[in-house]
Amino acid sequence: MTVMRKFYFNIRRDSTVFEDRSGVMLAGVTDAWRWAIKDALMLVRGDYLDRANCQYWIEVCDAERRAVVTFPIGYVTMH
Repeated sequence: MTVMRKFYFNIRRDSTVFEDRSGVMLAGVTDAWRWAIKDALMLVRGDYLDRANCQYWIEVCDAERRAVVTFPIGYVTMH
């Protein structure tokens, strides 16, 4: 049986953090990474971000709110 863990997906813009308050139950860091990539693509494609003026990052945090993965949202448009 797979043990599910809670992950949070925060958005950071410069010094401001938009905190994910609900989180998602996933099987592990790899699934959290995939979820974050999908989130980033949705934000970019939906034109929700002012990418011309700000640098945005996604922070994947574990249940204790420690960052386990961070990447610039622009990464998904380059790969």
